[in-house]
Amino acid sequence: MLNYRSGSTGLLLALTAAFPLSFSAQSASAEEASFPQITGELSIEIEDDWTYQSDDPAAEINDLYPTVILGTTVAFTEVFSLNFEATLEPVEDATSDRAFEDLGGYLNIITANYDGETVSAYAGKFTPNFGIAWDIAPGIFGTNLNEDYEMAEMIGFGGGFHFEAAGVHTISASTFFQDTSFLSNSVGTKRGPLRLSDGGAGNTEDFSSFAVALDGEFQHLAGFRYHLGFSSLGAGEDGNDRQLGYAIGGEYAFNIGENLTISPMAEYVYFDNYGGMGDDTAKYFTGGVALNYENWVASTTYQLRDTEVGGVTTDDYVVDLTVGYVFDMGLGVAAAWRGAEEDNVDSEGLGLLLSYAIEF
Repeated sequence: MLNYRSGSTGLLLALTAAFPLSFSAQSASAEEASFPQITGELSIEIEDDWTYQSDDPAAEINDLYPTVILGTTVAFTEVFSLNFEATLEPVEDATSDRAFEDLGGYLNIITANYDGETVSAYAGKFTPNFGIAWDIAPGIFGTNLNEDYEMAEMIGFGGGFHFEAAGVHTISASTFFQDTSFLSNSVGTKRGPLRLSDGGAGNTEDFSSFAVALDGEFQHLAGFRYHLGFSSLGAGEDGNDRQLGYAIGGEYAFNIGENLTISPMAEYVYFDNYGGMGDDTAKYFTGGVALNYENWVASTTYQLRDTEVGGVTTDDYVVDLTVGYVFDMGLGVAAAWRGAEEDNVDSEGLGLLLSYAIEF
């Protein structure tokens, strides 16, 4: 299914080389397997973001930048592997027009994995399983707000238990803390390193944070996927209470005729003691639908973020409309419109996306 997403705002011109990656050994049979095996993914994007209208004139800027992601898996057996993901992107927010500036490279995933039929386990630097909208919401701008709760670059360990009950389901759990090692910095433009004194929920340098989730599919409802998640993050040095998060979401892809697929999705996430501060709260809702017809895709997504921080309530939203096409040789083209209100500032933007996919 075609699904264009980006965390950018405004006019987006992106050149993407995306290489589908399987983080497991691939073999026709155990007898034919040869180890170690190396697989990988390389994603290259060049984006040009332009906010053409805003209540804040200073926000009407153009931002041209690349995003390069390289993922690699070294499989030693059918169940044991090492996984790496490195990213090159702007590590500072744009404050004025810029082109290929403020670029930094960093390692965001480094894990040792065991992937059995019933039990899986991993340790290292990873993104804990909590929420799905930041990963599956359709559209170029479909993750602008919900990416807030992507708990990326945590250090710890976790695992999952897979079982069948009128379908296939997985219970997963992990414990972790924010990376404050030298790996939290970047080469090129420096983004850190992150320090314990920087605060923030989960920035504790001990295993006082954890997440649990239940994900699954039902055998009599093909194309449906659900997610239930809970997270508890220890308060950082600037906080006074644990941040508690609750997530419920799902997506359903079904066919109408031979060539048309409709894929609605929705997710609601609630945070108590948001940011590790007692009495602060945050609510997120994401609803979207994508239509795929042969090589065409059209989607719309609505994101809502309501926060109450320090007694001040802020309501933000982002609306995305995206249309795209992928040529048989792998080149994709997409265009989008974005309307938003953030921090009581209304803005509008346009997006264009060019993409290309290869596997190695």
